[in-house]
Amino acid sequence: MVGYMPDSIFADQPYRVSAKFRCDNEARLIDIDLSQVAKGRDGIKDLIELMRIAQKRYGELYDCTPGK
Repeated sequence: MVGYMPDSIFADQPYRVSAKFRCDNEARLIDIDLSQVAKGRDGIKDLIELMRIAQKRYGELYDCTPGK
């Protein structure tokens, strides 16, 4: 799930992405929140790519294979 929610209870960090995934047989959840993005950047696209990197790195750190 990814979104920009400036008028919510998360207004201090409106750029948010969450991913629930399996790493081998374990369920995992990663949340990333940003208060702002650089001018001219696509915050949603950047958050999606950052989440992909985070999931891959999680798998490397914990010696598991992230999947759906």
